[in-house]
Amino acid sequence: MIEDTIRAVKEAEAKAEGIVAEAGAEADGIIKDAKAKAAQLIEDAKAAAKKAADELMAKAAEAGKAKLAEADKEAEAEAAEIRKDAAPKLDAAVSAVVDTLLK
Repeated sequence: MIEDTIRAVKEAEAKAEGIVAEAGAEADGIIKDAKAKAAQLIEDAKAAAKKAADELMAKAAEAGKAKLAEADKEAEAEAAEIRKDAAPKLDAAVSAVVDTLLK
């Protein structure tokens, strides 16, 4: 009877050790999977952030080009206006210089 009890205890201990080993292996697998999923989530977030940043940069570049084009148009219009206003003054200045030189 004592031998049966000792045998039963040893079998129970062996079973418990097997269960503990299986639980440890399962826990390791769960941790490994969780780490892999976390790493993938981080990579996905980085990729999404890069894509969003690239899109914002493209929009900013386009807006900058549009502003430059608008500024170029305004500058050209102002230059044309100055040339238009300066033309009669240039003629008057040339006439004044010629008159001064001829006197």
